[in-house]
Amino acid sequence: MVKIRLRRQGAKHRPFYRIVAAKSTAARDSSFIEQLGTYDPLAKPAVVKIDADRAMHYLMEGAQPSETAARLLKGQGILDDFFAQRPKAKDKYKFLDKRTDSMSQASVVETPVAEAAAEETAAEEAPVAEAAPAEEAKAEEAPAEEAPAAEEAPAAEEAPAEEAKTEEEGS
Repeated sequence: MVKIRLRRQGAKHRPFYRIVAAKSTAARDSSFIEQLGTYDPLAKPAVVKIDADRAMHYLMEGAQPSETAARLLKGQGILDDFFAQRPKAKDKYKFLDKRTDSMSQASVVETPVAEAAAEETAAEEAPVAEAAPAEEAKAEEAPAEEAPAAEEAPAAEEAPAEEAKTEEEGS
């Protein structure tokens, strides 16, 4: 079986990929059948160059792209052309959809209602969030009140010691 996948090139922390058609049993960076393009993720924006004709050839022959390769092919519009020619193949690429499969037409229609409900719960949580800082402020004040008491206690201990010295001197 043939796969369309990425072959890593470049130095440490400087990845550069070749998009290749390779046998599924071959290692990631080993032999490949044909180079279909390149992908540079470090460039801003990322640079993707793919030979659309050769990629379409391998897809029509049954090559399976990896998830990353499929995402790159979709970005270039190659997978859309493939799906136009083979509509049943789209079922294998559900991971490319931004929405989950569990979302039905009814839930898509109800989504604005759900967003409004989320805003209401956020508004209800806001007063609770305002009360929490007030409690924290009280908690911060309480240790400040205890601190002077702690300072007074050693002073009270020192006072009897001073009185004892004065008693000894007076005797």
